[in-house]
Amino acid sequence: MVKKVKSAGNTSRAVWIGTLALGGGLVIASSAALASTAFQQGAQPQAAQSQAKGESQYPQLPEGPGKQTLVRVCSRCHSPTNVIANGQSRQGWEDTITKMVGLGATGSDEDYTEILDYLVKSFPQVTSKINMNKATAADIEKQLGFSAKQAEDIVAYRQKNGNFKSLEDLQKVPQMNVMEITARKNRMTFE
Repeated sequence: MVKKVKSAGNTSRAVWIGTLALGGGLVIASSAALASTAFQQGAQPQAAQSQAKGESQYPQLPEGPGKQTLVRVCSRCHSPTNVIANGQSRQGWEDTITKMVGLGATGSDEDYTEILDYLVKSFPQVTSKINMNKATAADIEKQLGFSAKQAEDIVAYRQKNGNFKSLEDLQKVPQMNVMEITARKNRMTFE
């Protein structure tokens, strides 16, 4: 249920109160302020901007139904690429979405279902780690979600300087974001 509420300064905002049902019987009971009147009136141009931004700014996210919804909903608070390093089961993704809604993520039931389906298909639970000393650039790109350039830089650095012994060695690769590497650490091995 969406309810309009008057707030200070004679502005109004929409508040969502109710439950959110995701696949598998998951239901979220919550309330969240959806937006101010000004935001609601400007929502269409922003949605179009988000879609265009998602297409060009997040090429490392696989194409498919739900990608643009993920970018639109999740980029309000964090980079949508956070999902790349965190493959999960369907239940794991449902738990993550529930947590995000509890932290203030806003979207419709359809948005969350579309995001869930996209995440389950595109970022399944990882059962094996990638050996950073044997992986090709294509493997690093596909399995860890680094860009093609980043993957090529990793392989070039390894070829020039020898095998990586630890995560710290990998973090020495020029032009690499340490946080992106750290986010993927549980999916790497250095044998």
